[in-house]
Amino acid sequence: MRWRWHLTKQALLLAAMVVVAGSAAMQSHARADEVAAEKPLPSAIEAALIMKEIVPEAPVYIRVFKEESELEVWKARPNGRYALVKTFPVCNWGGTLGPKRVMGDSMSPEGFYRVTPEGLKPDSKYHLAFNIGYPNALDRALGRTGNYIMVHGDCRSVGCFAMSDKYIEEIYAFVRDALNAGEPSIPIHVFPFRMTAENMKRHAGNEARDTWKPLREAFDDFARTREPPKIGMCGKRYVVNALTPVGNDPYADCPAVIGKRIAPLSPRSSKRLVKADPRLEAQGPKLKSAEASFGWTSPISGAMFAWGTGGNTPSTRPGKPSQNESDAALGALQPIVKR
Repeated sequence: MRWRWHLTKQALLLAAMVVVAGSAAMQSHARADEVAAEKPLPSAIEAALIMKEIVPEAPVYIRVFKEESELEVWKARPNGRYALVKTFPVCNWGGTLGPKRVMGDSMSPEGFYRVTPEGLKPDSKYHLAFNIGYPNALDRALGRTGNYIMVHGDCRSVGCFAMSDKYIEEIYAFVRDALNAGEPSIPIHVFPFRMTAENMKRHAGNEARDTWKPLREAFDDFARTREPPKIGMCGKRYVVNALTPVGNDPYADCPAVIGKRIAPLSPRSSKRLVKADPRLEAQGPKLKSAEASFGWTSPISGAMFAWGTGGNTPSTRPGKPSQNESDAALGALQPIVKR
């Protein structure tokens, strides 16, 4: 009996040693991730931002393109326009083109999302991660299910957007610094592809094409203004850059008329616009030329204000850029930092 008890004690001791070793390894891994989460932006990126007069804590805008497997990081310049800082390759994403609909479909979502401070995951088992906020209010209103959709490291994905560990450290630092500087959230807009006319034509037969209308609108607006599109929800649909105030309740009725806001005007010009037409609600909008069922010509620079009904978004036709909408004013077309 004594030798059996001795062997049992040895087995218990060995098991305890294994548990302790495993716990130590897990703690070491957690500490490594915590250190990674605190890494500053690489000095080369910080230097490039300084050269463009962009502070590291400036607001961030992220775009993801599924077909191209690319993630872009844009940052605000002093003039309010955003410049492309860097384009990162996405290792993996889930499913095919089109929105995520149900939990377990292995699809990566498409749409308009936001990263909040609560969404940062410095202790992720995929090195580092942040939650993009799927499902948003519209997804839930449309019956879409699923959760914990992340941008993370480790290059493995089932519905998330997986990056290399090196790149997630950089992307995480961009997001962390902007949130720590006081930004309440970081917009992250996920597109099926770069929504050029050629690509839209190439995918015209895709069954998801009806879900891409607001994404195409946001893509086109940003190409013209270099300002992240303002996204609202009503009538169980997205509303992009609405002139009439639109909230974020997908169950709310849409306003009877929805205009198109492109770029903000000065406070003085805003007051003149509201005086000319109270429907503008002091939003201070400046609109690109547009075609709609009816329009109204502004006394300011002859701008055309397009109004669509609550059920329809006015079709738009970009006008020629003004002098202050040159590439230099809008922001860099090429990334400031090469990958």
